[in-house]
Order: sequence, then structure tokens, then C-alpha cells
Amino acid sequence: MWEWISENSGLVQASMAAITAVVWMVYLHVIVSGLRRQRRTEILIHLGGARDLSARLLVSNLGFEPIYVLEIMLTVWTATGERMSSVADRTEIAKDQHSNPREATLQGPLKSGDSVDIGSAQNLLDRAKHSSFDALEPDDIREVEVTVAAVTAADNRIAAATRKFTMKVRDGGVCLFPQNLTARQIRSTWRRRQIEAQLKDLL
Repeated sequence: MWEWISENSGLVQASMAAITAVVWMVYLHVIVSGLRRQRRTEILIHLGGARDLSARLLVSNLGFEPIYVLEIMLTVWTATGERMSSVADRTEIAKDQHSNPREATLQGPLKSGDSVDIGSAQNLLDRAKHSSFDALEPDDIREVEVTVAAVTAADNRIAAATRKFTMKVRDGGVCLFPQNLTARQIRSTWRRRQIEAQLKDLL
């Protein structure tokens, strides 16, 4: 065997170099994948408390990087069609009740692991009515979708997540039922550009 190795030393060295290169490529792939996971945003939108219009909606940043909440949009579907409005400003709180300007809006930084209460389902509908949905009534709504748009220092593109809820009348009141277990992360270039266009329309 040693004679064969000696006679084929060039082939053995080339094989060892190839194996070493493959091992380093695997290590590099693991490192790059880990870095991508650390920089990837993960925004959670979930309900707290009851399932009626008093339910609180919370936004959590589960990514490793801090995010800046740029906008919160509410889309509703009724028998007459689809409508969208910004609900980032806390219009349900009078200006003279703000102890600081930060309380007037939900726009702002959110550290890794932090959550923010964006209001009840009724609060969001009232803000939408205040903005543009004058004749909006909860009984007329079939579905609602909350979209959170944010920016990060790790990416120059918009980061976003959405979660859709079905609204049904139960026991004389309107209740919300999530259509999926978690918020859907917006990662495709086309959807990010679509959300950027929506943000520009809201300006």
C-alpha cells in the first residue's frame, strides 16, 4: 500500500486538497447561513386577550437586529371591495394627553425581543375610519389584514410582515379569527416593491 501511495503521491495530494476544499466550503456555507439568519428580520403580529374587537394586537421583533417600525397598514375586505389605510398614528388619544411626542405614533425603533401594543382591533378600525373609511362598520367587514413595514440597518430594502384575520359575528358580537399560526414574512423582491409603492401612496 505504501508503495502505491509513493508511486501515486501526486494523485493522493490532489485528492487530499479536494477533500480539504470541500470541508472548507461546508464550513463557509454554515457560517454564511448563520449570518443570514442573524440578519434576517422576523416580525410577529399576534392577538392578546379576547377574540372580539377588544382584543389587543401586538407586534414583536423576533430577529437579532433592531428594526424601525416605519408604517402599520390596515387592509379591510367588505362586500364593496378592498380598502387600505395607515393606522400607525394613535388618533384615539387626544393630543393634550400625550406626555411626550412618541406616544402620538407607533412609528419608532423596536429592539430584538421587544414588543409593542399597537392597540385593540376596535382602535385600528377607528383609526382607519378617522383616516379614510368614513362609512366603515365592523359588521360589514369580512377580512382584515395588518401589515407592519420596517427598516433595518442590515438591509436597504423594506422589511415587512402581514397577518390576515377573518371577522365573523358570534354571540351578538364581531370576533377575529387568525388565518395562519404566525405572521407571513414578506421576503420576495416583488412584494417588497409593492409595499414600498403602498407606502408612497400613503405619503
